[in-house]
Amino acid sequence: MMRHLGLLLMLPALLSAQTPVLDEGRLDAGWFGPTVVFQPSKQLGFQWLKLGLDLRRRSIRVQAFEPTAWVLGKRKTKDELLLGRLEPQLVSNLAKELKRVLKTSLPVSLSEGDLQLVGRVADAVGLEEDGITMGRVSLSLDLKLVDGDTGELLAAFHETLEGGDADVLGLQYKRWCEQVGRALAPATAPLVESASATKPVPVVPLPKPAFDLEGALRRIEGLQRDGLLSEADALALKQKAAAKVH
Repeated sequence: MMRHLGLLLMLPALLSAQTPVLDEGRLDAGWFGPTVVFQPSKQLGFQWLKLGLDLRRRSIRVQAFEPTAWVLGKRKTKDELLLGRLEPQLVSNLAKELKRVLKTSLPVSLSEGDLQLVGRVADAVGLEEDGITMGRVSLSLDLKLVDGDTGELLAAFHETLEGGDADVLGLQYKRWCEQVGRALAPATAPLVESASATKPVPVVPLPKPAFDLEGALRRIEGLQRDGLLSEADALALKQKAAAKVH
């Protein structure tokens, strides 16, 4: 009994050990749900798309960001100051870049849509405001696409942006939003049927066989010998046969 109790007490630690640490702990996989298995991406950091994702005839509503998660814990005021400079433009820039990339293939709006795009800042690291300290700032972001009716997770993204200051991070964020749109774009393309199924097969007319004059004359002479044609009728048929050759 005590042995079983000990195993139960160790279970949370065992499960935690089996969960990979991604992005130095800044990627909280639990926020996305148990179905997500993230893959590293050069353009997006980490991404996951539902197998067979089909977004045709759908639309996206970009929701207001959830409260900052601070997955590594709040540290100093400098982190909040960095977030304060960037946060007001996060949702609007996300919607703007998605609209630019997806155009009419997947409508994007801040007020309506049957798909919900949910985002949050996972972590932020700012610089001391003393004008002397040299370093880099960073912003960690989570984003997930959810079916508004069923709550099913359809796509997930995570990235940590790094740069010299908040302005650099702002530009990097716009490019990241563009890449999110490009990752979703293939799921909006119409199905392409195979060329053999759509291309009509041309009908090629068969060539007419050459007229056999000698054979026709032999048949006419045979009918004449058998008494089935008169000499005049046979002559008329021979003339018609000869005319077909010329």
